[in-house]
Amino acid sequence: KMDLKLTLSKIEKLEKRILQSNKNPDISSNLTEETQRLIQKLEVPKSTSNAAGLLLEGQGSEKVPQPSNKSDCSTISNDQIEQTTTLTMEKVPMSADKRNDAVEGFERLPKQIKDMMAKTVGLEDGKNATAVIEKLMQENRLFEGDGEDKFSMTAKAEDIKDIITDLEIAEITSFVESSLPKSTRKEPVNEEDANAFYAEVLGLDTFNPFGKPENVPGGFLIRGENKVRPKDGREEGDLLIEALDKKLAVSSVHGKVNVYYILDPTPPSGEDILNDEDELPVLLITSSDISPSTDALIKTSISLIGVTSIAIFTLGSFSFNDTILNKLSSAMDTAGGNVDWFYDLSTPLALSILSIQLAHELGHIIVAFKDGFQIGLPTLVPGFQFGLTGAITPIRSSPRSLKSLFDFALAGPLMGIILSLILLYSGLELTAFMDLSAREQLPSVPVQILRSSTLGGGIIEYLLGDGLLNTPNSDDAVKLHPYAIAGFGGLVTNALSLLPIGNTDGGRISLAFFGRSFSRVAQGFALLLLAISGIFGADESNILLSYALFAQFWQREAEIPCRSEVDELDSLRGFIAIGMSIFVVLTLVPLK
Repeated sequence: KMDLKLTLSKIEKLEKRILQSNKNPDISSNLTEETQRLIQKLEVPKSTSNAAGLLLEGQGSEKVPQPSNKSDCSTISNDQIEQTTTLTMEKVPMSADKRNDAVEGFERLPKQIKDMMAKTVGLEDGKNATAVIEKLMQENRLFEGDGEDKFSMTAKAEDIKDIITDLEIAEITSFVESSLPKSTRKEPVNEEDANAFYAEVLGLDTFNPFGKPENVPGGFLIRGENKVRPKDGREEGDLLIEALDKKLAVSSVHGKVNVYYILDPTPPSGEDILNDEDELPVLLITSSDISPSTDALIKTSISLIGVTSIAIFTLGSFSFNDTILNKLSSAMDTAGGNVDWFYDLSTPLALSILSIQLAHELGHIIVAFKDGFQIGLPTLVPGFQFGLTGAITPIRSSPRSLKSLFDFALAGPLMGIILSLILLYSGLELTAFMDLSAREQLPSVPVQILRSSTLGGGIIEYLLGDGLLNTPNSDDAVKLHPYAIAGFGGLVTNALSLLPIGNTDGGRISLAFFGRSFSRVAQGFALLLLAISGIFGADESNILLSYALFAQFWQREAEIPCRSEVDELDSLRGFIAIGMSIFVVLTLVPLK
């Protein structure tokens, strides 16, 4: 695309120089060489395997005049250039017996290129490769290449411009859709409402626009300059949104649209990057409702499965205890055998696991209430290793700023971690000072699971004895108080939730810390590390790999935008984020 743009630009510049050559001999002196280079540029490219070449086609059928000397340059008229075809080398029309080769080559092209080529022959898309090739052959626009499955075609200049435009739209659409969640596109804003917002809400005292609203998937972008300046310790983005909301409340589009001050989500040009003008702040106009859509039945069903997985994990933790198994077997063999004692043993573990998750959710609720945005009911996600993988808590209305999003994302895991450490320490103390007969009735956890965390395993060895987990047989189990088991599991699951993936708490922190563009890079890096650790044996208990699969399928969607995403985090939050990153590494790296 860029190559075509540059070529068209060179043609336009060369035309102007040719027109000036009669008046200024100095200009014509270099035209021959420039013309020859441009002609070579427009010749059929050396195709790579299974590729098609696109060639400009003019209105006439004459070839570009090739001057024999410098003075001949002045004889090339503008009319001749307008009538030029792009091929100056011999073109061999595609023969019927090679039609199938052309079809195969066409099918291997990227979808966007196939669609663009199809549109040049009047078809909607390139799904029917045979139809496209037949049309091109009928119009004598398909030519043999220099190898099997290689061919070239000609396209009119206006078609090339359309192709470039369509490719630009496709590129912008791809960037925006990857940066913003689907919920921002569920009710697209119409152009009339966008223009009304532009006319009634914007101004020199709030946001001075540089141009009309630009259509993007789900809404409109407005480029311009923020005229609001920070004061009284408040950031300019927060103050701008406040000022725009006041005007929006008395406008004709109140209740129809909402506005967000974000970094430009469209792809930057090379010139933008060189001038350090990529990701400039813009206004995003969307419909008033961008809350994620959820199915109540599915959420309820998954949560019930999550509760069931807690029960299964709790019962399974006694499967390594021969004393309990023999006692259960005897009770089952006896008519009217009483197993209430077993429920008394297992209930503390199940309630402790739920308590940690409730503390996690309470942290989210406190911040959401304080900052005045809405969240949905959490969905308990089942887990194999610890009963629960965590919970999915959707944000239903936009936080005011990235600081608010950061606080919300951090508060949940922080509350869960604090309660987990308290339960882990208390449980280990109770285990250490428990008499032998009582310890024999405790649930057990395989050493392999306990060794999956350097921090958790280190605390266990520090309080119960160094070397406790250094058994040669990883299938051996360690008897622990239910509080200790729940606390250990809570440490790991809350650390997992802090990984920078999708709309998990870690993904939200990453978004607030790095911005939308780089947070996607961090997500890819995190998923790659989790996959490598699972595939190459660094994660023997498969905790990391199973979480990566869960997050990729259930929480890969981007978070809804904050009202202002331009103001950066302060230093304190930055240090907290670094500290939590260290905690995640210590917790999730296996104990050696």
